[in-house]
Amino acid sequence: MIYLLLCLFAFLYTLSASKVINTGDAGEFAVGGITLGLAHPSGYPLYMEVLKAFSFLPLGSVPFRMVLVSITFSLLSLYVLYRIVYRITGEKYSALFPVALLGVSYSFWGQSVVVKFYPLNLFIISLMLYAGLKVALEGYDRKYQYLVSFLLGLTLANHHTGFMMVVPLFVLSLFYLREVLRNLPVSLLLFLLGFLANLHMLIRGNRVFAPNPVYDLESFLVVFLRKPYESASSVDVVKNSWQDIFGYYYAIKNVLTILLHNFPVYAFPLFLLGVFWSFRLSKRLGVYISAFFLTYSVFLAKLTFSAPLMSMDQWYIGAHQYFLPMLFGFSLFSGLGLYAVVSFLKNTELLKAAVPLGVSAYALFPMFERLIDQNFNDNYVAYSISKAILSSLPVGSVYLTYGDNHTFESWYFKYVARYREDVCSNDYLSPESSTLLPRGCYPLSLYKNSHVFSEFFKGNMSFFASSGRLYSVIYLKPPNPLSPFFENRFWVFSFALIPKNVEVPKKAWDKRLLKWQELEHIAMLDCASYPTDDRFSSVLCTFSLPMFAYMISAIDVPNPSGKISYDVRYMGNTFRVSINVPGDTSYPGETFFIPQGAQTRNYIELYNAVMENNKPEKFRYYQYTAEYKSRSKK
Repeated sequence: MIYLLLCLFAFLYTLSASKVINTGDAGEFAVGGITLGLAHPSGYPLYMEVLKAFSFLPLGSVPFRMVLVSITFSLLSLYVLYRIVYRITGEKYSALFPVALLGVSYSFWGQSVVVKFYPLNLFIISLMLYAGLKVALEGYDRKYQYLVSFLLGLTLANHHTGFMMVVPLFVLSLFYLREVLRNLPVSLLLFLLGFLANLHMLIRGNRVFAPNPVYDLESFLVVFLRKPYESASSVDVVKNSWQDIFGYYYAIKNVLTILLHNFPVYAFPLFLLGVFWSFRLSKRLGVYISAFFLTYSVFLAKLTFSAPLMSMDQWYIGAHQYFLPMLFGFSLFSGLGLYAVVSFLKNTELLKAAVPLGVSAYALFPMFERLIDQNFNDNYVAYSISKAILSSLPVGSVYLTYGDNHTFESWYFKYVARYREDVCSNDYLSPESSTLLPRGCYPLSLYKNSHVFSEFFKGNMSFFASSGRLYSVIYLKPPNPLSPFFENRFWVFSFALIPKNVEVPKKAWDKRLLKWQELEHIAMLDCASYPTDDRFSSVLCTFSLPMFAYMISAIDVPNPSGKISYDVRYMGNTFRVSINVPGDTSYPGETFFIPQGAQTRNYIELYNAVMENNKPEKFRYYQYTAEYKSRSKK
């Protein structure tokens, strides 16, 4: 029966999986995987190696093959969950329920259908949980200590939250302290053996693509400990866990919010009953699984998700990604709770099979909602917008990016799709800084020594830009030191940076821009129609709207029935649009007019459709975000 359920999930996940590159880190992971390089700190060498192995599969596109990594390890995690509940209860039908419950949950499904390392992380964690469970139920066996020691080392080559399993394992070891200490030397050796997977960073970290190269032990520690993220580095995050005890209140509050948005209400009494029943069955079992759940819920939330008020991006990144182990633990306890209910029923085989099977089937109903809000199969936003930008750039252009979406997708097109290798992609260190990181110009020596880009790398950017080959995804403005020298001209979902001493007639510019009218139209159709509740897709679409609006304004309407005043002002990394009302001129920006007529009607309707499909209310956690609170006050 479990295999039929897993086959169902395999079909559903494949049906809703991304077939092209998705938003967020996917572009970077695809590049790191295909080149057997590194991703952003902590490098994720184990995940890179698994991605490389799957890239050889003769199935679909490279991004789809890499999504298969997520699908595969999600299915394996579901199977381990089944084995855990079956091992505890000895009842195969009740063990189906937690699998169904977790499989259709919002975040678990969402992470199963995109290029992300969280399913692999969960699988390693679930194996360690299962090994500890065997000890709790069957007694100490050193082979399980050796196994989890190796896996603890190995998980540090994927995602550091996997190492948090040391907390419940330590709690369990207190029941067998003498035996554990006796086998500690061998365990430490096996831990180091697993940790050696990180040697990948020293071997490949400066030979192929690596956003943060690794040359020696010092640079290895910088990447491994995530030091570029400063307060979000692995060491600082752990240090902060002992500060602000009141943060545990917000951690618990946020954990409850996540659980309520992933599971139906009826699962909560089953969860509580499961916790009670686990202690009744075995004190060691109850303590061990409870320690696991608390570690990956309250304690993890205190480390990463305990601010009193967070932005939409923080909710999306935190609530939707980090807490898969917590969802796993909740489903486990809920499965035990269902078994406790079934065990009270009249002792007939029919009831003991019919009730858990019926409840498991009922638990699957949210799959219809997931086929909409986690349907990445019909989400081409990242692909179409990034390809539109790159397609519009003249030969030998420099493309300045900022943020994961634009930067990582440009890397994917260059290094994996081998599209527009004539473009040198640099990313801003910060929108306020003139420091550019030429990570999209690899190998760097090839671009630096070429006649096409030599002036740019000599620092003569104005001379280079005068030929119309310098483009930026952000609106260049003070305090960026480059802003006094360049004028921002609207381009295809980006800005052309034109030296202020170079005159370019507006009519000639608009005529050139309209050559890419169809490409912008196609990308905006994707923005207006994708069904996914994906915050990053929404960010990409709304960020691109002012450029699309300018393209509409460039269309010639012989006898317009009216004009729409469109004012866009850029503030930090965001912008504010004012339509038919004056904008806030204290911020840099542009004002232009969109003519109304037959030639622009469909485009204006498409603009409004994009606005409607990307409303912040579409985001599942919107009501808890800083943006919602700010809007409510107004």
